[in-house]
Amino acid sequence: MNIKDVAALAGVSPATVSRCLNNTGPLSDSARARVEKVIALTGYDVNQASKQVDLNHNPTIGVMIPSLLNPVFSEIVAGIQLRARHFGYSVIVVDTQYERSREKQAIIDLIRQRVTGVILTTASVEDNEALSLLREFHFPFCLVHNQSPNEPCVYVDNYQAGWDVADKLLALGHRKVGMVAGRFQSSDRAKQRYLGFTERLNQQSALLPMSLVEVDQYALTPFDNTQGSFFDSPSAPTAWFCSNDLLALKLVNHLKAKGISIPDRVSVVGFDGMALGQILYPPLATIQIPHHTMGLYAVDLLFNSKHKTTLPLSRKLDYQPHFVGTMAECQPPTMRCVL
Repeated sequence: MNIKDVAALAGVSPATVSRCLNNTGPLSDSARARVEKVIALTGYDVNQASKQVDLNHNPTIGVMIPSLLNPVFSEIVAGIQLRARHFGYSVIVVDTQYERSREKQAIIDLIRQRVTGVILTTASVEDNEALSLLREFHFPFCLVHNQSPNEPCVYVDNYQAGWDVADKLLALGHRKVGMVAGRFQSSDRAKQRYLGFTERLNQQSALLPMSLVEVDQYALTPFDNTQGSFFDSPSAPTAWFCSNDLLALKLVNHLKAKGISIPDRVSVVGFDGMALGQILYPPLATIQIPHHTMGLYAVDLLFNSKHKTTLPLSRKLDYQPHFVGTMAECQPPTMRCVL
């Protein structure tokens, strides 16, 4: 950080920052408050900064994602890096492990690194401290996967995709279904998929009550006994929709370990279109999302926002249903289907 960075964040001139730091010359209360807030936020120290060697000459984009362990976000980052290199930018990546409490600090850390702008996926766009910080300082950003009105974002229609999964399961004759989802407080995408899924199910009068199992998205360990009881009891659903492919693969592994045939006895549908799911046998039924393309567009939208162009600031991408493999018609009642 230097005095110009502080001035840019505070929306004042470097001379105003200098007057604030040195108590020289007139300064309005509002300008002083903005400068002091930026200094407190970034930990800027004029004495310490003057002794440091400025190494960050290469323009950099900051990227905040929920997890480095999820291949989905690796694909997005790969797209961001490819497009950033095209413009001569490097990339700094931080992850939050799906914890809202880490998001604000991650953004502060990226600002301290003097990034040009931030591409991020947050727990939610509502009541979000990280986004509030970026908005307050008019810091360039672009959301990935999150949808926000009138703000830069690249996304798919999660609600409609959830609706499509439910519609397909109903067409296959399933009347007792369930959903395995990440914690809704950690993922507004999972919640939108759930809302679309249940909206379509609610249109089916003969449907039995839907089961919902919320679990931690980032826990790659097997389901515990309590969670497992939802999936392998005689009265368990004949079809499960999982809010992401990692959860779907985890469920497939659990059911196979219990000797439950997929998809003959139970259908499983994921969401993301991870390549890993397609080397499974049978391949994972899923909603395929163009994650690499998301990363490419996110860089373009970030620059559109930064340079205040008249070009579009949001981009909705198409998804592709891949309803094969682990999804099949519901079998007769003798084969453990409930009609």
